[in-house]
Amino acid sequence: MSEEGDKEKYDNEVIELYRVNSKAMLGSLVRRGIPRPVAEEYVNDAFVATRRAWGRIRSGKPLAYAYEVVNNLCAKYWAVVANAPEDPWPDTDPPDTRDDYREIIDSLTVKGALESLPTRLQEVIELRFMKELSVRETAQELGLSEGAIKRYTSDAIKKLKPQLSSRDAEGGRGER
Repeated sequence: MSEEGDKEKYDNEVIELYRVNSKAMLGSLVRRGIPRPVAEEYVNDAFVATRRAWGRIRSGKPLAYAYEVVNNLCAKYWAVVANAPEDPWPDTDPPDTRDDYREIIDSLTVKGALESLPTRLQEVIELRFMKELSVRETAQELGLSEGAIKRYTSDAIKKLKPQLSSRDAEGGRGER
């Protein structure tokens, strides 16, 4: 593919990443107490930085990279606010800690759902998603074939999905 073709492909990939994730990122910033206009600017800046690094990060975790940029911008924002003689944004609500509580609740829900799985499925899910090991690494760790790891992962997800989606239907994540 030509250099121009790569650029257009990369642009489209970043645009899609932005389209799918920008609202959630913006909501997270606003709930953390960042004024909406500033938060919108930070989200845009994060995806511009992500696009600049795209050739280097696209095969890894580009969304994590964008969140890292946003977190750095937030840290700078709060450093300025903390050192300001008076509140530069007096009409801003204090940070919302619901994300912290939601994270704890989500963690407990997932932990409970995982405990309902057979031991082997628990091991596979822990290694694959919590320790972020690849299929190959998980297979090596457990002394199983890669095909078995894929099957166990699929089986576990099928068993977890109804348990976790029932929580959403009861007013969990859907109300963020």
